[in-house]
Amino acid sequence: MLDLDGDTIVALATPIGSSAISVIRISGKNSISIVENIFVSIKSGKKLENQSTHTIHLGYVVAENNNLLDQVLVSIFKSPFSYTGENMIEISCHGSYYIQQQILQLLIRKGIRLARPGEFTLRAFINQKVDLSQAEAIADLIVSENKICHEISLEQIKGSFSSLIKDLRKKLLDFASLLELELDFSEENVIFAKRSELFSFFQELKGTLKDLIESFSLGNAIKKGIYVVIIGEPNVGKSTFFNQVLQEDRSIISHIEGTTRDCVEGEIILNGILFHFLDTAGIRKTKDPIETMGVEKTMKKIEEAQVILYIFDSSNKNKKEQKIISDIKKIHKKYPLKNIFAIANKSDISPFHDFENLKSKIPYFFEISSKNYREVKRVLNALGSLFLDKLKEKKIVVTQDRHYEALKHSLREISLAHNAFNQGYSVDLVSIYIKDALRYLGEITGEITSEDILKNIFSKFCIGK
Repeated sequence: MLDLDGDTIVALATPIGSSAISVIRISGKNSISIVENIFVSIKSGKKLENQSTHTIHLGYVVAENNNLLDQVLVSIFKSPFSYTGENMIEISCHGSYYIQQQILQLLIRKGIRLARPGEFTLRAFINQKVDLSQAEAIADLIVSENKICHEISLEQIKGSFSSLIKDLRKKLLDFASLLELELDFSEENVIFAKRSELFSFFQELKGTLKDLIESFSLGNAIKKGIYVVIIGEPNVGKSTFFNQVLQEDRSIISHIEGTTRDCVEGEIILNGILFHFLDTAGIRKTKDPIETMGVEKTMKKIEEAQVILYIFDSSNKNKKEQKIISDIKKIHKKYPLKNIFAIANKSDISPFHDFENLKSKIPYFFEISSKNYREVKRVLNALGSLFLDKLKEKKIVVTQDRHYEALKHSLREISLAHNAFNQGYSVDLVSIYIKDALRYLGEITGEITSEDILKNIFSKFCIGK
């Protein structure tokens, strides 16, 4: 575990550059006394050391030789009632870059050092103001770019995920302690951990871990944005559909087949969720080497996407209904975990097919004209609702790769412990599996962690957080 070095640290908490107001954040045992030396209250004789926590004071920052730098507001947060758990000061000054730097340099001359990335939150973690998963959620909240990411991060900061992991770990630790007692009294053959209760808990724990692991594919996709790839044969209206989605002419539209030879990407937000749409080259056999490269890139993008929009020309007499069903079945077979939408385009050109049979066999089927935005909007509404409904089904959503890996390892160890019991192996072997599961669960919240993990996590934070 990293130890605090006792230094008082400072950083600009607002973005660098000119603004109306800038906030300079200071934390450490001596933060109040050091700021006292450069601050003069508008009320004569007023001392910061004598003020209550969570109070704000108007005055001036004064440098050496009584050189006045700025009129500021100083906010006081006394230990342990602060973000870091230490004494903290926040100086709200005018947002001139010159003023910011003059105050920072003055504080450094007074013995305060510049904070490292994430050091304020690291101190909050070490002082048990937040656990590790909450600290990571704070970083996610700072960079959240849409409503859903914002809501997920806030929920994790509140501690719902942490509380669940800690509760599961406590129950598992209780059983592990009873098994250790059995080892101590092995010669007496005493059973402290009731096997029926232990096995029941194993089942509960495995189920919870599986749910959390499964939520990661959704949470990770929403955190990074959901990729939607538009596929189909050439000249079926993919680019027209794509341009309607973005409400701008991003892709070139032509009646000539093979116009789109590279992937064109655009972003929109649906129901507070970021979606990345990719218009791709039409899938067909071709001797054109450049178009072939475009088709190969299309296949790669399908692998990376969470949603596939399969568009076909509903007015094409040669496109038999059975071939459409066959195409979609092939996609489902190859990509069973992806969401597949079938879109019968060009409905404005006297569709050749009766789609009732297709609708009964394909869960997400739409008959549209991509020239009509209202019809395209029906597809977008269904797409946004699909992922919003999935989120509502999940009480907790895992978004961090680190948590995902730890959960997988925990599930593996619990499964090994359960199987070992069922096969009649000794308690000492089962205890080893349980201890490993406890370690992995503890790594999520930081109850068990290494200095390298902490450095890696907090190095990704911004300087002032």
